[in-house]
Amino acid sequence: MSKVKTGILGAGHMSGKIMHTMHEVKSIMPVAIASRSKERAEKFAKKYKLEKSYGSYIEMLKDPEIDLVYIATPPSEHFNQMKMCLEMGKAVFCEKPFTMTAQEAEEILKFAEEKNIFAGEAMWTRYMPLYKEVQKLRDSEEIGIITAITANLGYPVWERARVHTPELGGGALFDVGIYPLTFVDVIAGMDYSVLHTVICKSCGVDQVSAIIMSYPSGIVVSMLNSITGPSDRQGIIYGTEGYAIVENVNNYESIRVYNKEHQCTREILQPEQISGYEYELEAAAKAVLAGQKECEEMPHSEIIKMMKVMEDIHMDIKKQI
Repeated sequence: MSKVKTGILGAGHMSGKIMHTMHEVKSIMPVAIASRSKERAEKFAKKYKLEKSYGSYIEMLKDPEIDLVYIATPPSEHFNQMKMCLEMGKAVFCEKPFTMTAQEAEEILKFAEEKNIFAGEAMWTRYMPLYKEVQKLRDSEEIGIITAITANLGYPVWERARVHTPELGGGALFDVGIYPLTFVDVIAGMDYSVLHTVICKSCGVDQVSAIIMSYPSGIVVSMLNSITGPSDRQGIIYGTEGYAIVENVNNYESIRVYNKEHQCTREILQPEQISGYEYELEAAAKAVLAGQKECEEMPHSEIIKMMKVMEDIHMDIKKQI
């Protein structure tokens, strides 16, 4: 089987989680790490058994052996790093959020199309098997006409400098907000008519944000994001004939469907997995090997759409900071 030789930008916590999974994915061959610190890159390479380590990003991008670059750096760096990768002829797969603005996303994807190179967003829940099951639930009308959706995600990560630094793309929206938003998107789409945000702020970012949306169809949405403490991480879809509870909107663990009498009528459990990141990695490798320029699970149009919504919410948040 052909393998996509892959390098990773950034030697932080996320890079380690991704690299661990890369070693288990048959279509990926991890070969290199690049960091701004040569010492840190060498330490990372030794830990994850990589043959190459680089003390600068551009040095790794000059390596002709690298087919695909996974970007796992702070959101503020994504635009410039993706552009640098594409200029060097490297396919690129970038952590969420893809960029800081919709305009940046449009510019990167246009550049990738001009260069005829693959570019994708590693929004891992889009690639998961249970994501497709939620889509089926939406289309089946098993719980009747959908009337409301709630979703929340919170983690106690405030002590990490990145999440409370505006210049690095800090705040609850950019760190965790995309996951509840993606859950809502699979059910209701993003053609909302009303958007309103309320926040708890500190250090120039949103520590906690509550987002309310309403739709012309009558669906009402409530989302809660937090980087100060844990939440139950549930996504709930309410209908006229019942409701469905999805455990963990950041890594779908199960779907339980209930009728009007609150009886569980169906349960779908998460299949055995390496970490959950294997699905996005397999999709990116498949696209690169096939000569495709985007992943069918997260096409360029979807990246831009979600970035525009994130931008709308962020503008609402900035008014309150």
